[in-house]
Amino acid sequence: MLFTKGRLQIIPDSPDVVVYGSPREARSAVITGRVVYATCTPRAVTSLVVRFRSKHEELFNPAMSVACQAELTAIVVKDGRVCAPSSVQAYDEASGQQEWRFALSVPGNVSETVFTPSAFVAYELMGELRTSGLMPWMPFGRAMCTTPLAVKRVPAEDSLWAALAAEPLDVAASWRSRLELSATAASRIVNDAQTYHVTGVVRPLAKGVRLLRAAFELRETIDGPFDADSARGHAAARCSHELCLSAPSPNSMQMRTAFAPTVAPELPGMAIDQEIQVAGALHVPRAYGQIQYDIAIGPIRVSHEVVFIAQVAEESGEVHSVRLSTGVYVLPCTGPPAVDLPRYENSAKDVLLASTEKLTSTEQLASAEQMTSTELAHLWAHRANDNTPPPEYCAVANT
Repeated sequence: MLFTKGRLQIIPDSPDVVVYGSPREARSAVITGRVVYATCTPRAVTSLVVRFRSKHEELFNPAMSVACQAELTAIVVKDGRVCAPSSVQAYDEASGQQEWRFALSVPGNVSETVFTPSAFVAYELMGELRTSGLMPWMPFGRAMCTTPLAVKRVPAEDSLWAALAAEPLDVAASWRSRLELSATAASRIVNDAQTYHVTGVVRPLAKGVRLLRAAFELRETIDGPFDADSARGHAAARCSHELCLSAPSPNSMQMRTAFAPTVAPELPGMAIDQEIQVAGALHVPRAYGQIQYDIAIGPIRVSHEVVFIAQVAEESGEVHSVRLSTGVYVLPCTGPPAVDLPRYENSAKDVLLASTEKLTSTEQLASAEQMTSTELAHLWAHRANDNTPPPEYCAVANT
């Protein structure tokens, strides 16, 4: 047991590194965490280094690493002494562990984590610990470990990117002066592992057109060094409503009309003789699998769009697929830190509310029906001695 080198483990405070703002304006992010070294007996640690580096290619994975971030190093222990701003906890004999706190700064222009079939950008924390030998003639011990770490980017508060992403989605377009499509949503921000609700409207501009199918798609386009001529695109999420079938499949699609729809048994679909509203729910998968976050600048660029598809048939029997698309932003579901706002009763002008609370606590001793005359006299005397000024109201001029 004296010759075991122990087990080293890096435990970051957060599994993600969140950078706020575009690469040109974002500030540095700080990675904090713990380094835990478990041994049966206390060992003299002479060196401890934590590195933030890009993840290398795997042996049987055809994807190549295209991260261009240089390796960043935080020296926790050097020559047996803890370096600032790191800290150390003494060896705990009960658990057999010794801990160090570390902090590492990452530049704001770091590339975000992304995975594609041909290339990827990924990062990891690597810890390297060295101990002195138990005897002078014994060699030093060495322990290493790695922990994956994802880098995510979100818009900075009050930035143009945040304003564009938070605005409501509202687009419309007409097709051959016969049909008009429109799509609306509460925001252009799409969070992974959640449901994105979007509503489409089909308006008739001419008679004789029938609606066969309505669908929504969340399409992803990836542009990187592996595509010399064109970018790759695929549908990350999809929901549709088939009107050619007698019973549509349940897939989070609802259709509404102001009046009963016109349905002809000999003709498929629904006659577009009134406004048809289609409500859909796109179940967005979790990031780093079937979908990636938006990346505007970097070795791999990713963009997304919501597509409203209406398949229609004309009187001649010719079938057309009409598409309406608009850009959206797939972002991680992270918000700014909570702000401790002042309470309403802490306002200096709110003397009336403070007096009301004080009187309420006095009146809780008994209800008005159960009070005696003596108790009522004390209550009114308390109100008479109260120096709270009466409320003031501003007159509003009539125009």
